[in-house]
Amino acid sequence: MGRRAGGGWRGAITAVLGLAVAIGGAGCGRPDPVDHQALPGQAVGLAAIATTASSASGASLGSTAVAVTVPALTNAGTIANLTSPAVTVPGSTTPMAAPASTPAPAPTAAAEPTPAAEPAPAPAPAPVTVVPPYTTVLGWTGDGLVAYLTFDDGPGPATGQILDILAAKGVAATFCVVGQKVAENPEMTRRIADGGHTLCNHSWDHPTGFNTLAPDVLAGQIGRTQDAVIAATGHTPRYLRAPEGSFGDPAGSVHQAAQQARTLLLGWAVDSKDWTKPGAAIIVANVLGTVSPGAIILMHDAGGTDRQQTLDALPGVIDGLRAAGYTLLPLPPDPAG
Repeated sequence: MGRRAGGGWRGAITAVLGLAVAIGGAGCGRPDPVDHQALPGQAVGLAAIATTASSASGASLGSTAVAVTVPALTNAGTIANLTSPAVTVPGSTTPMAAPASTPAPAPTAAAEPTPAAEPAPAPAPAPVTVVPPYTTVLGWTGDGLVAYLTFDDGPGPATGQILDILAAKGVAATFCVVGQKVAENPEMTRRIADGGHTLCNHSWDHPTGFNTLAPDVLAGQIGRTQDAVIAATGHTPRYLRAPEGSFGDPAGSVHQAAQQARTLLLGWAVDSKDWTKPGAAIIVANVLGTVSPGAIILMHDAGGTDRQQTLDALPGVIDGLRAAGYTLLPLPPDPAG
C-alpha cells in the first residue's frame, strides 16, 4: 500500500466531507488468535481522498446527493359485478288455467365475478453508488512525521490500564469499540471519550465475514453500535473499522453501509501483531520497523484471553516512535470539523 501525499489532515478532511448530517443509527471479542491480514493496497490518506473526490464528482462531498429510488405504488385490481342482475317478470291481465303440471322455472345463472387484476411487481430498488471518500480504506493520513495509535475490540479488562499508560505519556489515541461491550460498560467508554481519545465503530458483536453479511444485518451492526456510543458518551463515531479488516470490494456492501452511516472506513498501515502474542519486544519491533509518516497503527485493548503483552509493549512503542521524531495523534473525532 503506497501512501499518497497531500495537505494537512484537517484541511484535507474538511475539503472531502460536508458532514453536517448526524450519523444514524460490535460484544464478543475476536477469537485468540485471529488471522489479521494486511489490508489491500487501496488504503490511502485523507489528503489523497480529497483530490479523488474533487476530480471524480466535480464537487465536495457535501454537495453530492445519493440517489434513492422509491418504487411507485400500484393499484390493486377491483372485483366488480358481484351481484346477479335483476330479473323482471311482466304482469298479466288475462286469467289463465293452471296447467296439469307446472315445470319448475329454470334457474337464472349468476354472472361470474370479474377476476382481480394481478398487481404489477414493484421495481427493484436502484443500486447505491459509492462515492469518495467512502470508496477508500484509510491506512495513512496527516502531514509530516505523525502516526496514530488505534486499539481494537474494547472496552475490556485491559482498557483502563491502556488509558493509564497513554495518560502518563501524554498521548491521545483512537479506540475502535465493539457496541455490545459499550452497552455492557458505558462508564469505561465515557472515560475513553473524556480522555480526549477518538471513538470508532467496530461493529456490534465482531462477526466473522463482515463483508458477506446481508445489507440489513450490516446496518444493524453499525447502527446499534452508533446508538450505544451516543448513549454512553454523547459522541457520534465518524469512523468504521470492519472486524478482521473485512472491508470487501470498494463498491460493495460494507462501503455502501459506511456511506449511508456517514462513517469513514478506517484500516491500518502498520499491524503490531500484538494479537498473536509474540512477546513485547517483537511487538515494539513490528511497529518501529514498519512505521512510515502518517501511518495508522493497529493494536488491541481487548479480544483474546489477555492483553498483557500489549500493556508491556506500549511504553516502548510510544518512546520508540518519539525517538524517531514522530508525533502521536488521535484521528480527528469529526473529520468535517
